[in-house]
Amino acid sequence: MSLPQPQPAPRPIPASSQFAAGVQLDWHFSSLRQGEIAVLCLLGGGIGSAQANWRGEPVPFFPAEGGWYALLAADMDAPPRDYPLMVHAQLDSEAVTFARSVRIRRANYTLERFVLQGAAAGLVDPAIESAELAAITELTANSGNMPLWDAAGFELPLSSALASPFGSFRALNDGIQTRHSGWDQQAATGTPVRAMAAGRVAFAGQLEIRGNYVLIDHGLGLYTGYAHFSALQVQAGQKLAAGQVIGISGNTGRSSAPHLHWEVRWQGRWVNGLALLELWLPQVHSHL
Repeated sequence: MSLPQPQPAPRPIPASSQFAAGVQLDWHFSSLRQGEIAVLCLLGGGIGSAQANWRGEPVPFFPAEGGWYALLAADMDAPPRDYPLMVHAQLDSEAVTFARSVRIRRANYTLERFVLQGAAAGLVDPAIESAELAAITELTANSGNMPLWDAAGFELPLSSALASPFGSFRALNDGIQTRHSGWDQQAATGTPVRAMAAGRVAFAGQLEIRGNYVLIDHGLGLYTGYAHFSALQVQAGQKLAAGQVIGISGNTGRSSAPHLHWEVRWQGRWVNGLALLELWLPQVHSHL
């Protein structure tokens, strides 16, 4: 599978725009596929704060490049249909509200079959998977309202080929079915793995399925996770620069061969990391 193209620059032409009280809301997408992430942009003078309401949850806007921006995403299991979206902007003297319906479209996920042996086979257990997801949910429950990444944006953690895709259904040992929360890349044991963007280490330690694992908080509820390391080179609470080595690839956890599994989580939902890598993002200064 081909590697993603670099994030475009400068700011692309929006797919559509709305206007009210001297404020412009730019939509840099027309719909969202399951797992996709996109950008909203507010332009205009006197904006003091802004927030979107999407699928029952608040989504903060942050100031950058002369505007206010928000990330919007559909998780990999979001039911395909139309959803209302509200954007509220607080101006110096009044509040402005934009409303629109956003369609989530179905993604064409694949089915993969794996045979795991030895210690990895003992981890084919829904209870273990459920407990690990609960732990990650708790680790990603709190994130600030400002971005922690910087002008370098996001890049792949390795330059090697992409393998098993995001969202695929997986049949393990012809029995248990699970989902693939991220992407796999080829990586022989001992390969240095780099942080996809600037951020703060939220977790660095051992999990059962993901093995030796690093979780990085990039702000705004956006996290990247990296699994199956043979050795870790960071610790919880550490501030990271984009491209900094965080660990050495390996074959720990529920893994059938040495490789890197990486994943992206946004506001408690798994999203397609390739969509993030191909997304235009405003230039920001890290708030680390």
